[in-house]
Amino acid sequence: MSCRCVLGLLAIGFPAISSSASLNPETLRAWDSYIQRVESRTQPTLGGQSQFLWIDKEPQQAERVRRGEILVAAELGSNGLQTVPHGLIHDWIGAAFIPGVTLPQVFAVVDDYGRYNEFYKPSVVEAEALVCKDPQSEGEERFRVRYAQKMLFVSEFVDTEYKVRRVRLDDRRWYSISQSTNIEEIRDQSKANENGSKANQSDTSGDGGSRYLWRIYCITRYEERDGGVYMEQENIALSRGIPVSLRWLVEPAIRQLSKDLTVTSLRQTREAVGSAAGHPVVPPIVKSGG
Repeated sequence: MSCRCVLGLLAIGFPAISSSASLNPETLRAWDSYIQRVESRTQPTLGGQSQFLWIDKEPQQAERVRRGEILVAAELGSNGLQTVPHGLIHDWIGAAFIPGVTLPQVFAVVDDYGRYNEFYKPSVVEAEALVCKDPQSEGEERFRVRYAQKMLFVSEFVDTEYKVRRVRLDDRRWYSISQSTNIEEIRDQSKANENGSKANQSDTSGDGGSRYLWRIYCITRYEERDGGVYMEQENIALSRGIPVSLRWLVEPAIRQLSKDLTVTSLRQTREAVGSAAGHPVVPPIVKSGG
């Protein structure tokens, strides 16, 4: 499942420095500009005019992934983080191979939102589809995910709504683009229960809904070949910035945590797909830095 690793990273990495903060227009402009550049460099690849998968840029990467490794690398130079006015952009990419399965088998799991609490526990406690489509057709759908996090002795929840568009390039290659449309932090358990079935289906910014996270943008690529399916995730997020006085302490932890969470997200998807397809035994995982 794309995107969830980004939110998990920020939930753990920012509580010590979080306080009420709204999204500054200058920060939003920097984010929009960055996403435009991402789409510009990505579009030729998505359109089939060059290598589709990130791992195919270096032949040994595809071989390592096929052997069972999960590769993760920063997409922002060497550290995966970029400071913007009043904020921070996070950009990481990861890849995994799911042997012995087909694209329809992968999509059957990825689209099974009602079981996300099984596939992605313990961070996902609830998920549901808001607008559905035929899994084998192009088009947009919407879904909601509730993430749980614990800060010291306090349990908190973050409700995130996404719109996702999946596009078919040919019989063996698909990609999807997911964007958050609303992010709401819920600190009261009773309110979380009360609001559980009241998901908002409209496009709202959620600019004031979280103390640390404002935007999520994910690109996921799928290619069926070599007796299985390759899956890549590029997870991009906009968060509040890190105070200069804490940057030396927080940034290394965020970088390491982002790699670990990306690996976990890909591993859990691979295990869920393999189990559903009758292949519960998967190759061993070797965490790598691309």
